[in-house]
Amino acid sequence: MIRFSKVRSESFTGIDDNDLERGFLIMCGIFGIMTKRTDIPIAKLIREGLQRLEYRGYDSCGLAMANNGTIEVRKKAGKIADINKDGLFDSMQGQYGMGHTRWATHGPPIDKNSHPHLDCKNKVAVVHNGIIENYQQLRKELTARGHTFRSDTDTEVIPHLIEESLAKGISFKDSVREAIKYLTGAYGIVVMHADTPDFMIVARKESPLTIGIVPGETCFAASDIPAFLPLTRQALILDDDEMALLYKGKVEIFNVITGKPRTPKPFQVQWSIDAAQKSLDGVEYKWFMHKELHEVPRKIKDQLRVPQEQLDAFAKTVMAAEHVYITAAGTAFYACLAGKFQITKFGGPYIEALLCSEFRDALPTMPPKSCVIAVSQSGETADTIEAVRYAREKFGAKVCSVVNVQGSSITRYSDNVIITAAGPEMAVASQKAYCTQVTALTIVALRIAELKGTVPKADVAKYRVALEKTVDVTNEILKNEDKIKQLAETLAKKQNFYFLARGLSLAAACEGALKLKEISYNHAEAYAAGESKHGPIALIEKGFPVVFVAPPDETYDRLIGNVQEMKARGGTIISVVAEFDTKITEMSDYTIRVPIDNDKYAIAMSAVPFVFPLQIMAYFASDFNKLDPDKPRNLAKSVTVK
Repeated sequence: MIRFSKVRSESFTGIDDNDLERGFLIMCGIFGIMTKRTDIPIAKLIREGLQRLEYRGYDSCGLAMANNGTIEVRKKAGKIADINKDGLFDSMQGQYGMGHTRWATHGPPIDKNSHPHLDCKNKVAVVHNGIIENYQQLRKELTARGHTFRSDTDTEVIPHLIEESLAKGISFKDSVREAIKYLTGAYGIVVMHADTPDFMIVARKESPLTIGIVPGETCFAASDIPAFLPLTRQALILDDDEMALLYKGKVEIFNVITGKPRTPKPFQVQWSIDAAQKSLDGVEYKWFMHKELHEVPRKIKDQLRVPQEQLDAFAKTVMAAEHVYITAAGTAFYACLAGKFQITKFGGPYIEALLCSEFRDALPTMPPKSCVIAVSQSGETADTIEAVRYAREKFGAKVCSVVNVQGSSITRYSDNVIITAAGPEMAVASQKAYCTQVTALTIVALRIAELKGTVPKADVAKYRVALEKTVDVTNEILKNEDKIKQLAETLAKKQNFYFLARGLSLAAACEGALKLKEISYNHAEAYAAGESKHGPIALIEKGFPVVFVAPPDETYDRLIGNVQEMKARGGTIISVVAEFDTKITEMSDYTIRVPIDNDKYAIAMSAVPFVFPLQIMAYFASDFNKLDPDKPRNLAKSVTVK
């Protein structure tokens, strides 16, 4: 008799401390196709879909194709384009199939650890995104029962668990369902069976999984919408603890534990099909990041159209709270810093900004009438989800989120949501998302000011006009990007950088340093300029580059002193200044000039214009250093580690 210890895998009704202790890596890209069409190159379409997901991981990749009762797997370490240059993947034959692009967690990025993984009989293939926490015990028990493992991964236990149930005469569907009940951790999986050609099975728990549909013809399964965006715009997103049977143009969804079905309700994806291509307005770009930087002005314009009902609900929830927290990770956290400053400046409540990975430790308890503002590009960032669930379930906090993906996990845990207009970001390093997140939070700040009457209505209107002008300002910056390129090439080989600013601009300094670090591999640190003399200045010597973000706001005169301190010690001064600036310009070795109007409205709304050139500079530094800005080493788009 074979025994495994089953784990609780109930639909989300609450959390306990064990749930909150878990930390997950949520990455890797999955793409599968089940279709009745025989006139399309299925393997090639899967490979192309995986390439649109390489921002999620690119250590290794592989495809599995089902062909008349057999499954063929081809997989290798490396990037998809390099592996497929001789058609290794595109030449595969089969009626349906799936693929995977990996960010290594369990086992090094070598051929045998690439997905898909098979059972002993080569009849069941699985691709997986997430972490199976109890895989060691499961693997030990399965090995004792005679199963042979071919990889070091946690994923490989899944096809062997399914194989056990199939051997008992249990159906494919129920075998997958039974296998899932043994798993502890996070998973988004696609499973195919060589002898079940009518459907594939997908399932998810705390790991993203989307389904695309061409009704009556084709179903797609993917970690993210860009995989199937050129093929269909009809999509739906699985909830946690759900399975789906993907037929040829039809989907059946049900709960893993209860077996209760859910009627699929596809939504229409509004993103442009061009989002998954490197071309924009007839121009072909070398890298996705460069193309996406050129999308920023139009994305800001789109972001300004937040539906009034959504905006009011969000603003009123924040206003009604007695304690407000804002949380995120990475670039999104720096957007939080800018948003916190803007909301507070315009009369909103005091907001405490906390990294989502530190949220629970920083708040062992939360007071009544609390509100959490969560910011995320993917809406699937596990640490942010953990913070939201902790606040909501333990303390009854309201949740307002700023997220780029409708229907993602964070949106489902939120009371109010503003969807950002960034659309897909194929480059790992975020830029569109940051700019739209800051814009969205600034809109909230102005609406709170209007509702509370902390700023005269006439002035609120002028601030809004100034915010709308950031579209033109960012366009103008792009027109002059060659000047930023020249500066980037001058500085690209420097090993160390400081980015200094005060007030609102500290967010821009942090984001600028992060971008340079992420994609050009220059060591860069950001500090509040007033803190620079409390330690960091010890490293300043002749030629050390110091970037100042210096808008002409209320911090300007104090920042001048910091510039002088760095210059006196031999630092190379690079300043981001307003076009009409004179004082800091005279002290700087290089300037990046931002074409804003010389009035308080434009200056207050300049958070995005003053960070945008730094994102562009990082891109050109990476390209000059002959690096891949779309796929920086060791990084993936949706990564969170406890």
